[in-house]
Amino acid sequence: MDATTEPLRMRLTDPGAWEVVDSDSVVEGVDLFKNRPSSTEQIGALDGRTAAYFVIGGASYFITTNVRYVPLLPPIDPKQIMVRRDMRYGPDDPVLWPHLETYCHLAAIPKAPKSSRNVRVMWWNPSPDDFVCPASGLTVTRGLGRLRFEKLSQISTLAHSLLDDYDKYLVSLNGATPPPLLPKLAQTLRLSLERLRIPSTYARMRLGVVCVQREYLELAGLLNYMSKYKPRIEGVEDADAKPSVPDDCIGCFTEDPHLAQMFWRACLPCWFIRPLKAFADEMIWRVVKPFAAADFLEMLPAPGYAPVPATERLEQRLALLHSCTHSTPWYRDPFAIAATDTTSVASSSTASTSSVATASGSLTARSNMVGHLVGGSSHGGHVSGGKGHGYSPYSTAQRATKAAKPLNPAAKPGRDKFKPLERFEMPTSITPWTEALAAIDQSTPPACGPDRPQYYVLPEPALILSSDDESRRRLLLHHYCMLRDALMFRLTDRSVRPQPLTTQEWRDVLQGKLVKQGKRGSRAETRSSIVEDLLHPALQACGINGLKDFPVAPNAVPAMNVHFAKELLWELAEMSFRYEFLALDSRASQRKRPDECRKCFAGDGLVGLDFRESQRGLAALALEERMPYLLGMARLMCDWLVPCQRPIEIEQALTRSEKEWDRQKMHQLERRVASYFTQSFYELFGRAAILPMRLEHEIGS
Repeated sequence: MDATTEPLRMRLTDPGAWEVVDSDSVVEGVDLFKNRPSSTEQIGALDGRTAAYFVIGGASYFITTNVRYVPLLPPIDPKQIMVRRDMRYGPDDPVLWPHLETYCHLAAIPKAPKSSRNVRVMWWNPSPDDFVCPASGLTVTRGLGRLRFEKLSQISTLAHSLLDDYDKYLVSLNGATPPPLLPKLAQTLRLSLERLRIPSTYARMRLGVVCVQREYLELAGLLNYMSKYKPRIEGVEDADAKPSVPDDCIGCFTEDPHLAQMFWRACLPCWFIRPLKAFADEMIWRVVKPFAAADFLEMLPAPGYAPVPATERLEQRLALLHSCTHSTPWYRDPFAIAATDTTSVASSSTASTSSVATASGSLTARSNMVGHLVGGSSHGGHVSGGKGHGYSPYSTAQRATKAAKPLNPAAKPGRDKFKPLERFEMPTSITPWTEALAAIDQSTPPACGPDRPQYYVLPEPALILSSDDESRRRLLLHHYCMLRDALMFRLTDRSVRPQPLTTQEWRDVLQGKLVKQGKRGSRAETRSSIVEDLLHPALQACGINGLKDFPVAPNAVPAMNVHFAKELLWELAEMSFRYEFLALDSRASQRKRPDECRKCFAGDGLVGLDFRESQRGLAALALEERMPYLLGMARLMCDWLVPCQRPIEIEQALTRSEKEWDRQKMHQLERRVASYFTQSFYELFGRAAILPMRLEHEIGS
């Protein structure tokens, strides 16, 4: 068996790998049992429940510890770190094997369990069987897939539970600043977790799993150290602390007796290293053979991955590991890109802190800012005020009316995008949001102007279902299903522009017009050229040289379960809504704060959503479950500068806690949030927003 076919090694969770073997107690004439106590209760911080000896550079050392086993120091190359065949960094990584005590939190990283607990998935190696691709004929992106749902669910549950603990820890600080590494690890864990939901190649899926596992383990270690072990070190009484029985953490090595005593008090595993010739009065209960990292971890390098130059300093090596496994933010505002390309709106958001505060400034300054937002410098109209009373969302100022176009008496009336489309395939509408959209004042053009191009990040669900012909709806829905992974990939790959398309361009996409067509210089050729330029790079990034069996002949469209159709359309609507909310917040607040906006959605994600989120967040049946998300939106809205007055209920979200809202006020806040969002989106983007929806059926049925 050669190195390419040999099974990957990961024995940290294998109980048989941790079988301790006794060793001779006499080493080079030194009897380590010289002071052996009558019981382990006499063992202290500098003694050893367990001990081992080893040789480095011709010199002999002995190690004492308060745990039952002894690992050897990690075999590292001081000039580089290397990714192994399992996409991890083997003994170079302190989340997998103990290192010297440079950073205390590394000792608090959870140790791989030997039981069958769910947390074992954080040391698990995915295989090709865990990579699920759409069935043949259901996708144009052959080779793109996702992590198997059962494993993704296990990983997500653990990660979200840890992130909840992180949020609770931040609250417990009462405004104090956490260690800088803590929010960084939490943020990268969120990003890596979302990437696991995005269609990817098998290699990228494996890397994604490893990133989540690594960030989870280090975040857990840092959070545990700050909340549990650091207080113990500082002398805070803890009834659960039993130094003679340390917690199940990865631990660390040290040559410093002071640090050995510190970790003893904290109940963290510690291996105290000393020259064998320094042995004197230490009490040692048992001498064992030490474990080598190569017996537990994958050591063979991954083919095609060059080593990363490094030094022997753990600080620098850890920074490299963070850099190599860090998931960079991929979100970009497609509407900002479209605005830049068309020069219809000049709005470059400025960076800001994540705090949410009520916008302030003179009315003149605010009016000028709104003029900037909608692309003009002297636009009239009422602007959001900080102390408005009652709810009067629409300006009484007159705007220029749109020039009337001659009507074609034979033309079919266009679909009213401000009202829900009733189709049996459509998910359930959420009443406060559809009522708010229908109530928008369209008697005058929007503040951005009557001729602003109307772009969509993804096709409207109603566009897919607009035809009265069920067979045509089924064809467009099947085409969307085939393109779904490629469209998500396009949004999240930073090498591909996430520019939105017009309704007609999306219609061309859904009809299968993905290559240039039409007479030279015609509108059809221009549209198809835009579509080809936008989608073809994404298909190329997926390793696809040409489309196969697309578009599908109408008589070859397979039947689709109505529940699955609803799930696809719910996901499509929800992704569009989330993107549109982020774009509106950026435009209206002049801030870039996608992380704060994500907290307004169930699951925090933007693409690759979990269908179970269709019954959570804003779609939850219980008003009390919707309330945290509504309050989150309302607090962000307090920064918006838009040409419609902000309702006082939204202002009150800054000063009232969740417990201070009775049911009547909760319902009122929900209506105000929906109205303020839909009217503001209309004013700044010139069209009806895509709204959140709900699935009523049992997911997976």
